[in-house]
Amino acid sequence: MLSMTETMLVLRRLMNKLKKVCFLLLLMPLHAYTQQALVTTIEISDVQSVYVDRPGDLYILQKKNVIKKFDIQGKLVDELKFQDKLTAFEPRDGARAFACFNEKCSFFSAETKQEFIIEKEFAIEPSVICSSGDHNVWVWDKADFSLKKISPSESKVLTEVFIDADLFKPKPEILLMREYQNFLFILDKNVGIVVFNAIGKQIQKISEPNLTYFNFLGKEIYFKKDNKLVFYDLFDTTTREEPIDPACKYALITDVRKYLIYENKIDIIEIR
Repeated sequence: MLSMTETMLVLRRLMNKLKKVCFLLLLMPLHAYTQQALVTTIEISDVQSVYVDRPGDLYILQKKNVIKKFDIQGKLVDELKFQDKLTAFEPRDGARAFACFNEKCSFFSAETKQEFIIEKEFAIEPSVICSSGDHNVWVWDKADFSLKKISPSESKVLTEVFIDADLFKPKPEILLMREYQNFLFILDKNVGIVVFNAIGKQIQKISEPNLTYFNFLGKEIYFKKDNKLVFYDLFDTTTREEPIDPACKYALITDVRKYLIYENKIDIIEIR
């Protein structure tokens, strides 16, 4: 039988071990101990781009300007067909989307459509366009290396910033622009992701060349790099990684779903 002193010593050692375990659990990201299960697999082909709206539904852009919308269970709930070549699309909150066909753009829902044109007096060569949270648009004007925020309803330029050509060396190859939490994120093939604030001032750069897309999850921006998903914390700049199947072309994450998009199928994974 242990003495009181020996019993206290054993308890103290157990408490120290328990503290270490709790500390390690706090360091582990939530995804490390969440359970994941396959919900369904969708057979699909000719995937050009993928999107997810705020409620978590999935949108697949295929050839011939067809967008298919799937809910979180993998059920096809809508199909959009466009006559002109789609150059930008954002599902936004799922109720009111944004689309561009070169300089012709629109905010639209099932009931309404607000169409407008990026006129030459606002942007000479609008090569990349995205929507803003206040229903205006950001435009990358390739002609004069400028960022412009344009109000379609007021027909005027709200913000105009000329970008130093040295920022995008050897030359700008802008693939994607997105606004998130009042910040503008620009993906350049050679540079990576450059972040601007609401008035067009550069505040951050994520040097990851040769990316093809990015998306957001809470306070993180994430993208596929080699055989992993990289999550970059926008506030403290720390990163975490998740391994991913090399055959997967795109991966989109929400609080409750992981969408893995392959050449001819989509795996929908539940995150518990």
